[in-house]
Amino acid sequence: MERCDGKIEIILENHIPRNETIIKKIYHEGVFKVSPTIHLDTEKIPCYFLMHMGGGYLEGEHCYNDIHLKENTRSIITTQTPTIIYKCVNNIPAKQFSKIHLEKNSVLEYIMDNTILFKDANYEQETDIYLDSTSTLILAEGITAGWSSDGQPFQYKLAKMKNRIYLDNKLVLLDKLLLSPEKNDLFSLGHFEEYLNYGTAIIIDSKIDLEFIEKMREYLQKYEVDVKYGVSKLEISGLVVRVLGNLTQDIQKIVYGATNYARKELLGSEKLDLRKQ
Repeated sequence: MERCDGKIEIILENHIPRNETIIKKIYHEGVFKVSPTIHLDTEKIPCYFLMHMGGGYLEGEHCYNDIHLKENTRSIITTQTPTIIYKCVNNIPAKQFSKIHLEKNSVLEYIMDNTILFKDANYEQETDIYLDSTSTLILAEGITAGWSSDGQPFQYKLAKMKNRIYLDNKLVLLDKLLLSPEKNDLFSLGHFEEYLNYGTAIIIDSKIDLEFIEKMREYLQKYEVDVKYGVSKLEISGLVVRVLGNLTQDIQKIVYGATNYARKELLGSEKLDLRKQ
């Protein structure tokens, strides 16, 4: 990376005598900051909130996350608020790069608030995740169109989001999202169709099979919200949830419904309460 306006580095390890996840390194610089260790529930899973001290990305800003869970660790990492992307009048994108490494028997719940793209925003995000076949990943993120004074939708310039997931150092998922409202009708088939916003969850665990996915589909049917969604199996033991909707809250009901179902059935944990409301 040529330059860095904000950086976060988190390294977690297992405290062997107590069999407890502890922080080995926590570092932040520039516009990025990370919270101290917070325990949200009775399980004492360490949780960290990622914060952008400027309130949102400015044109041309570059930020970097480096997260490493060593063997037999578990953590929840989330954003404090939605990631806001302000206007880029010179069409220079703001960029976020993340590298995540999960060693043997580690578990990461990486729950990102939606990225909100205001008028003329130009944003690129790349996330590389390296998993061991015994580790578990629960990832959630999404995109929301920002408010505009004239009420017209999709006034951002460009959004590129790319997730590369490696299992035992082999690329198993390349997940790319490209939104260019100036070139494409985002209401059209194959884009957002009649909806405005988008959310997704990617869950990878060796216990996920077709039966697990079918039961998750049945579970999600209880949510009566105006969205379209699908749950698809990956070629490895994992799944992807895609959701389209107009209200971010409705989208999150499905996304968080899926992640909470997974944490209960795969990890034996109760519903996650991030205490943001």
